[in-house]
Amino acid sequence: MAMRITTKMMQNTSLRNLNINKALQEKLTNQMSTGKKITRPSDDPVIAIRSLKLNFTLDKIDQYYEKNASDAQSWLELTDSALSTVNKILTNDIRNNIISAKSSYETVKDREAVITHLRKAMEEIYATGNADSGGRSIFTGYRTDMPLTLTAPKKEYNRITEQFTNDTIDKVTFVDAGDISTINEGNFKDVDVEGDFEISSNEIYRKRLAYGDLDLKKVLDANGKPLDPVQYESNIDIGYMSDAKFDGTGVKMSTTSVSAYVTVNADKIPSEAVFTVNVAGDPNTYTVTIPKGKDSSDSNATITTGDPPVAATWPADITFSYGDDGTIKIANDNLEPKETATIGTNITKDAKGKNVVEFDKKYETSFTIEPGNIFASGSNDAYRSVVGDANTNKISYIAETGEILFGEAIAERFKHLPADTEMRVSYEKSDWKKGDLDPVHYFYTEREGKTASGKDKILVFNENFLDDPSKNGKQIIEYDVGNNQTLQVNTTADEAFTHALGRDVEEVISMLEEYGRYQSSLQEVEKLIESEKYNGTDDELKLTRQKEALEEAMTRVLDKITKRCDALIEDCDGFFAKTQLAETDCGARLARLKLTQNRLEMQQTNFGELVSENEDADYTDLVIQLKSIEMTYQAALSSISYVMQTSLLDFIR
Repeated sequence: MAMRITTKMMQNTSLRNLNINKALQEKLTNQMSTGKKITRPSDDPVIAIRSLKLNFTLDKIDQYYEKNASDAQSWLELTDSALSTVNKILTNDIRNNIISAKSSYETVKDREAVITHLRKAMEEIYATGNADSGGRSIFTGYRTDMPLTLTAPKKEYNRITEQFTNDTIDKVTFVDAGDISTINEGNFKDVDVEGDFEISSNEIYRKRLAYGDLDLKKVLDANGKPLDPVQYESNIDIGYMSDAKFDGTGVKMSTTSVSAYVTVNADKIPSEAVFTVNVAGDPNTYTVTIPKGKDSSDSNATITTGDPPVAATWPADITFSYGDDGTIKIANDNLEPKETATIGTNITKDAKGKNVVEFDKKYETSFTIEPGNIFASGSNDAYRSVVGDANTNKISYIAETGEILFGEAIAERFKHLPADTEMRVSYEKSDWKKGDLDPVHYFYTEREGKTASGKDKILVFNENFLDDPSKNGKQIIEYDVGNNQTLQVNTTADEAFTHALGRDVEEVISMLEEYGRYQSSLQEVEKLIESEKYNGTDDELKLTRQKEALEEAMTRVLDKITKRCDALIEDCDGFFAKTQLAETDCGARLARLKLTQNRLEMQQTNFGELVSENEDADYTDLVIQLKSIEMTYQAALSSISYVMQTSLLDFIR
């Protein structure tokens, strides 16, 4: 059947076709102006989806390559440079000057030169440890806002716990020459070198702590005045850790002469603890029941032996206690030094509400340092306190030098411990110098601080060290430098900056100064002899004997310097090897990073090309299409204008 075509229909069709042509022209113009194939997802969903995936991947590659890898490279290069500097100082300054200390000791000028060079070298090493990358300290683990060393002197209370093994207990030579290093014209008559006077050299076992100038408190009498002679409170703890042996709700622990099996009755918790005890040399087995918060001297504690059990006692110098906090202790005052074995308990409830007892995995055997064996300075008396058979079971502590001295029997006792036995020393230090290594980067530390409101607070650092000593200092910082690929960028302080190096340098300086004191006294005595003021008198004989004694002391100190410097040179080689290993490891990580950067650069180029192929418009094709559309548009306008001029009447006529 025929269909009627009206003028209006022709006009509408023409305008619709013209708009379609114009829309296509607009699309091509947008592509030309933006350079992209699509401006909205609906233009082409396939291109849009591919674009999202490719751009997401390219953004990650850009992040890895331009930011993460670049930042990691900066960090590693700064670390490598710092470690290289440390190694140069170790070989060119520290080691060479320790060698010089063996020979350049005769004149004051030579000694002062060696001392100055050593001090400057150590200052430079520790200053290098404060290197930073973009304001972040590079050797301090997660604490990137804290420098490695203190940048200014300060007063700040710290309680530090050092953890080590018994192979760090070494031997040093103590030259005992009385007070002859202080001889001068004013006092030479009072310095006695006759009779029982004897110069000796003694080998002393010691543990040198990380710091010197440690805190001490004087013991006061009832009136609040220091005792005479002065004694000091024991604010230092020393002991070793042992693995706890468990059996149900019980654990076995011991001191040298007491073995105790401690049972905590879950039905009676938290009221009491039961000890099954064997004392060395006593064939009996004792059972001791102690209420919580009490010790074996309490009237409510019971001690029995035998079967059936009968009341019993044992020497009062062995004490058992069950603290309010669940801590269990055996204190043995029968030994020298006194020993205390301590273990902690943790009591929880199971799903049925029944008490469950958990013991610490290790227990600690601590040694008591008597007040009379605590010394403020490294005096002759301090070192004599562990010399000889009478002092073989003594432990002494010198706050100034940060040394713990051991009698020979104590040292032998430590030697017989398993090689991996963890030893601990806790001490206090408040007086800090510029350049001191900050203990929070190395040890479990309790530090006085302030809350946000200004109240006093104890800040605890590295609490996990006490649970797992193997993790000391290992605060590893890793960067993502690729898909499922991380890279360690930091070197921790313990890998390159040790307290032992600084302490070794201090020791060389101390020995040279000791030699210098004897030399100065010798020169004073020689001047007095040469002055002939005392010719023919008893004083001349005394001066002659003092000269001989000083010469002997200098010979012994010289021998001490030679032996100790030989050992320290080996130590220095060890420090160099350790730092060189850290530098090599850093260099290897840097080389690996550069390989990763090369791969990321290639990936960035490849994915950039894929994104371009997927999104970017072809300008040549666009120009051709746009020109074609424009021609079509012009032709359409011409056609439509002609159509619009005629009406239906024109066709009828």
